Amino acid sequence: AQHSQDYAAWYAQIPGLKVVQPYTAADAKGLLKAAIRDPNPVIFLENEILYGQSFDVPEDPDFVLPIGRAKIERPGKDVTITAFSIMVGKALAAAEELAKQGIDAEVINLRSLRPFDTETVVNSVKKTNRLVSVEEGWAFGAMSSELAAQMMEQAFDWLDAPVGRVTGADLPMPYSKPLEQIAFPHEPQIVQAVLSTFRDLD
Repeated sequence: AQHSQDYAAWYAQIPGLKVVQPYTAADAKGLLKAAIRDPNPVIFLENEILYGQSFDVPEDPDFVLPIGRAKIERPGKDVTITAFSIMVGKALAAAEELAKQGIDAEVINLRSLRPFDTETVVNSVKKTNRLVSVEEGWAFGAMSSELAAQMMEQAFDWLDAPVGRVTGADLPMPYSKPLEQIAFPHEPQIVQAVLSTFRDLD
């Protein structure tokens, strides 16, 4: 019943739960150690498609990442793109494509969905003045909805365009592999969402 669906937003709504979703192997190692050592319940979500990708792993046995801290994967000055889990890779690929068009995108790997690192995103938006949120989950009641609300409250004066959102298709996840791939967000959608934040200035 949960075939290929991202329920991160569901878990993040529950008070008392901490929710993390790693992208790299370093994220996984550091956050899993933090989750085990945390006295509170922690939901540790993995995307199985990432199992086929290779990342560097810190050799330090005491390598731990703090829960509640995002990571700037790619610094930039023109637009902020936030993502978590496998969508970080899509966001980084979109940033490379945008660079060819003269747009310098900052990509933030959220890593922790609750607690949420609002400060890092706000500081980025103050620099770039634009924000696009990317996630696999559905748009209605999504993490991007919460992110947009927080930016309205804490970074409204710095935004030059509405917060852009790139999410999964609003439909039950197809079992067919080709249809499943169509339902997920891809780099061209992220690029278009970023370009739309610039067109709003016309």
